[in-house]
This record gives sequence, structure tokens and C-alpha cells, in this order.
Amino acid sequence: MMKKIFTVLMIILFSVPCAFAAEGILPKSDKNNDGKISQREYMDAVTETFNQLDKNKDGMLTREEIQSNDKINVDPFIKETDADNDGRIIKKEYAQAALKKFKQLDKNKNGFIDKHEWSVDRSPAYSPFTLFTF
Repeated sequence: MMKKIFTVLMIILFSVPCAFAAEGILPKSDKNNDGKISQREYMDAVTETFNQLDKNKDGMLTREEIQSNDKINVDPFIKETDADNDGRIIKKEYAQAALKKFKQLDKNKNGFIDKHEWSVDRSPAYSPFTLFTF
């Protein structure tokens, strides 16, 4: 029973957009100041996060590099992102997972994330895919 509850909580925790907006990690993502984040602005922001996590600049994230950010829950993040399950996350996998997250955040499917959509599903969890500011 406890295992089922834990599993459900984990699914909820990692399927919900996350609450952190860290200007110190990413620049303001709404580059044109229109009050919403376009898919391009979003992908630029998550690419910047990947580049910051990729400490040795080899184009892939290892468990150790991900663990260097103590706010990331490593195992669920790798599970969500590592499409080929090889324990490393290449930029393509990261971008694919980020695009999926963008589509989840874009509740009205208009191609933008506005402040309302961002605030609807706040969660205390952290994801590099949702680190941006308006």
C-alpha cells in the first residue's frame, strides 16, 4: 500500500510544472517582453540550462554533472529525460524532453506559456525544464 502511495506521489510530483524561477540560473526568458514565453524563448532558456549543467562541455550530461545541482532530484530527472536509458543525457534527448514539458505547460495550446499557465500547477519540485522568468 505504501509503495503505491509513494508511486502515485512521485508521478504527480514530476508530471506537474515546477515552481522555481531562478534568474540567477537563467536570464529573463521573455526576450520581447510580451508577457508570455514562446516555444523559441523556452527552448533557448532550457538550452542555456543544459549548457550550464554540462560542466565538461562534452555535449552530454552525466549523473555527476546533474548531481552538481543539489536542487535536481536526479533519478526522476534522468528517467524523464534519458530516452535511450544509457545513463547519459545528450542535447537531443534534453531538447525532446524540454519540448514535451513546454507542451504540458502550454495549457491552451496557443504556442505560448503565459504567467497564468505558469502559475496553475505550482509544485515544490525542481526541473531544469521550468527554470525561467517573465
